[in-house]
Amino acid sequence: MKILSTIIILLLLSIILLFGCERQETKAPVINVPVQLKWRHSAQFAGFYIAEKNGFYAAENISVSLKPRLPSLSNEKMTAELISEKTLFTIMGGDFVLAERAKGTPITAIAVVFQRNPYVYATLKGSEIKRPRDFIGKRMMIPLDGEIQHAALMKKLGIPLSEIEYQPHDRQADFLKNGRIDVQMVYRPGAGLALEEKGVELDFIWLDDYDIRPYADTIVTTGKMIREKPALVEGFLRASLKGWRYAIENPEEAVAVDLAYNPTLIREQQMRMMQVQTPLIHTGGHPIGWMDPAVWRDMQKLFHKTDDTLAISQVYTMNFLNRIYGQEK
Repeated sequence: MKILSTIIILLLLSIILLFGCERQETKAPVINVPVQLKWRHSAQFAGFYIAEKNGFYAAENISVSLKPRLPSLSNEKMTAELISEKTLFTIMGGDFVLAERAKGTPITAIAVVFQRNPYVYATLKGSEIKRPRDFIGKRMMIPLDGEIQHAALMKKLGIPLSEIEYQPHDRQADFLKNGRIDVQMVYRPGAGLALEEKGVELDFIWLDDYDIRPYADTIVTTGKMIREKPALVEGFLRASLKGWRYAIENPEEAVAVDLAYNPTLIREQQMRMMQVQTPLIHTGGHPIGWMDPAVWRDMQKLFHKTDDTLAISQVYTMNFLNRIYGQEK
């Protein structure tokens, strides 16, 4: 009887172990995802850092490599690395996405970080320059990636470019501070903030206020990725957007993660960057990352990409944002 009881117990244990093994699921392999950032490590990319640090990517079976951009890396090379799958996602300007699509390059925007155009005209506080018409007869410096936006605004307002004196752009020069120019177009969370940190008191004229509103930091991948690996694209985007929401809600923690990526950063400067850029990312009008079809159409007109050369529906897709946000739209 004792032997029989022992056999029964062993059989029951075997059955329990057998069913337990059958219920175990094979864990999906982690996918390595290289991501090319638009610039050097800073709070400009805080949401991506937080998503990695807090395990949001890991929850999607993703291991990211967030690569800072070197000055020698051109937009064209960034795109080439995306097409060759050296990187799977890239952060770049929406204007360049349009330009590449017009050439037939199969890249697609899946979300935007900055929903409000971060380019502004900076003037010394208290100057007589209050609106674009005041630029006439003034000295101005425009960065290369702002020239088309500036030209579009001048054309819209009927201001001849010849009525303004232009100085060659110099990222390091303090021409505005030293009075060698009167107006400087700047990236508000970047050069605009840097000028303020040098003690320059500024007023700003926003291009966005005049409906010149191209998307800046845009999350881009390839058509091939979208067709062949939609679950990976959606998982990466879901984790990234979650990271941005968390970073905006917890700026001090976000800056701490920034400093881990780049120890040369100064905490106070990065906190200020978070403060300046947050209203441009989370405007309150749409969920974080959202894209407005009207903005893409305006960009198409702004950058002279007509429907004859480019179908705007090829430039971006809302499919992943719609699935991620659902009724939160």
